[in-house]
Amino acid sequence: MRMTTVFAVVLLASIASAQAPKDAGVSTIVGYVRDSACVHRFHEVVKPLPNGCVQACVRAGSPLVVLTRDEKIYHPISAEMPDLDVRGKPLPFVGKYVKITGHAYNRSGSEAISVEKVEEIRE
Repeated sequence: MRMTTVFAVVLLASIASAQAPKDAGVSTIVGYVRDSACVHRFHEVVKPLPNGCVQACVRAGSPLVVLTRDEKIYHPISAEMPDLDVRGKPLPFVGKYVKITGHAYNRSGSEAISVEKVEEIRE
């Protein structure tokens, strides 16, 4: 019975590690801070338009994402566990072109970055 329990624990640990998100280490991404709704609904718009739409969606509570020029979408997450609310870090940069430094993660095509440093850059 004891050997079966040890085997089960080892098996579960190996399955969990195989399915864990891939951590690419410290990374830097460059893109526009956008609301997630418009990024997913309007594929033709990479750069935010100056019509106030992105600001209205953000004020209404739409989650923030970073959209790169090659149209990758990164979801901001915290560097801590349990995950903390990091919305305040990219919020001042909504609609702007930024460089975010942190740890990048990929899981089944979904991208995330821990927001450790945000700075606006000129296009």
